[in-house]
Amino acid sequence: MAVRIEKGGWLMIFLVGAGLFGYALNKYGVFDRFRGDGSSSDSSSSTVDTTKPLNTASTGSESNQVRVRVNIWVGCVGGLVANGGLDTATGSIYDKKGLKVSFKIIDDWTEGATALATDNVDVMLTTADVWAKDYAQFREKGMNARAVYMVDWSRGADGVIGKQGITSIEGLAGKKVAYAPYTPSHFLLYNGLKNSGLTTEQRNEIFANAVHTKDGIEPATLFAQQKVDAAVAWDPDMSDAVAKRPGSRKIYDTKIANRLIADILVVSDKFAAKNPGTLSKFLEGWLEGVEFIRQEPNRAHTLIGTIKDFNIPADLAKTMLEGVRLSDYADNKSFFGARGSDADYLNIMRSATEMYRELRLVKGVPDLEASVDRRYIEAMSGKFSSQSTEAPVTYQAPAQGAKPFATQRRAIYFETGSAQMSVDSRAVVDEIGGFMRAYENTVVDIEGNTDATGSRDLNVALSRERAAAVKAYLMQKYNFPAARMRTVGNGPDKPVETNDTPDGREKNRRTDIKVYANPGAQ
Repeated sequence: MAVRIEKGGWLMIFLVGAGLFGYALNKYGVFDRFRGDGSSSDSSSSTVDTTKPLNTASTGSESNQVRVRVNIWVGCVGGLVANGGLDTATGSIYDKKGLKVSFKIIDDWTEGATALATDNVDVMLTTADVWAKDYAQFREKGMNARAVYMVDWSRGADGVIGKQGITSIEGLAGKKVAYAPYTPSHFLLYNGLKNSGLTTEQRNEIFANAVHTKDGIEPATLFAQQKVDAAVAWDPDMSDAVAKRPGSRKIYDTKIANRLIADILVVSDKFAAKNPGTLSKFLEGWLEGVEFIRQEPNRAHTLIGTIKDFNIPADLAKTMLEGVRLSDYADNKSFFGARGSDADYLNIMRSATEMYRELRLVKGVPDLEASVDRRYIEAMSGKFSSQSTEAPVTYQAPAQGAKPFATQRRAIYFETGSAQMSVDSRAVVDEIGGFMRAYENTVVDIEGNTDATGSRDLNVALSRERAAAVKAYLMQKYNFPAARMRTVGNGPDKPVETNDTPDGREKNRRTDIKVYANPGAQ
């Protein structure tokens, strides 16, 4: 018998059917791939509480598979060696741990972050500065992920090069610079300009007139072809470009700014919450891969050269590794520090967040402490040596007549007629401290200057005492060695403006920070 269905009945059937269809999609995880926030129908299972003890004991329900985003960069070879290639090789470190690791080459930084957010990879290789942008944007969308491991320091592999006549960062004013935006190259340039004597207007002009490229290789090519005045590039292309252009030079690189560019591993909360034991084995295996490279470098270089699609021959791998420091356990402990400490990780994240806020790519200031999970490194205590294998930096005075590669002019206020810094000026000196931490391989001159009001002899003595006060503060708070800083009191002898106006006198009352490459760098 035929049944007549009224219009309202058809609507009810449609709504019920749509509801059942949506329920099925949600149950089988289809929505997870499109949300972009990495969440699942069980929100509690995809959120990590870093304040609770880490339980890495195997429950039998964890997956043994790990999908990792990497780009073609020599820094990730610790993991590749542990894996025996892009996919887990029989007898490799990861194979012996019962893991199946697949490395996915995604060179584009944005695509790498998208892969993590859409659950196409579990772990992402990135740099701390790029992570500052991705983390803030993830949080805006409700996506949870944390930095868990430091992979390497760039130690000379990245740099800013300039044509003949450009000898300092200030020399970039009015010049055409090529760089890849929203990458570590961008951050290296931004940070250098920010910590120079260039004005905000000069810095903005450099970025407005810059040539943007898709990667860090093209800037070196454009520089060698004399199409730009300067470039931010990486080796070996950077050194090749300098060799091809007579009179050109490196202005500064990550051998000088040796605590500025760091590769890290970031894991999604969704994966970490379900597979803490697997993640722990994965990170331990990566460290074991680094140890193998240090103990058997020739074998490691050969293995790297045989990895299909990675495209880094053995001889090139050896050369590129000279410009990085593959991180060991001690490096990781130092880099992340303890909760609430002012370690390198937070120093970089703060500076990079400031950059991306200026670019209006992130909003507000996210909770940077929530961007890291230190528990995996802490859980390795006793399994690896906590003794640093890196020799401490030895500082030497620059040669007579050496020119600084950057000169900062800072307004550091003191009590009238005193060498006592005002409270608000300590924040300015802290900015200098953050810069000196990131540019560890530098020696600085701290020069006190006054206006011409009053006795010259008294002004010279007072400016000398004030320069010494800045040095003492940096030594006390940041443990910088005395040999790294020289102090000078110029008094009124080196004005930058006229002393005939209040504005000019205010500009003359300043502290100059002159920055030199450390001659004692290894």
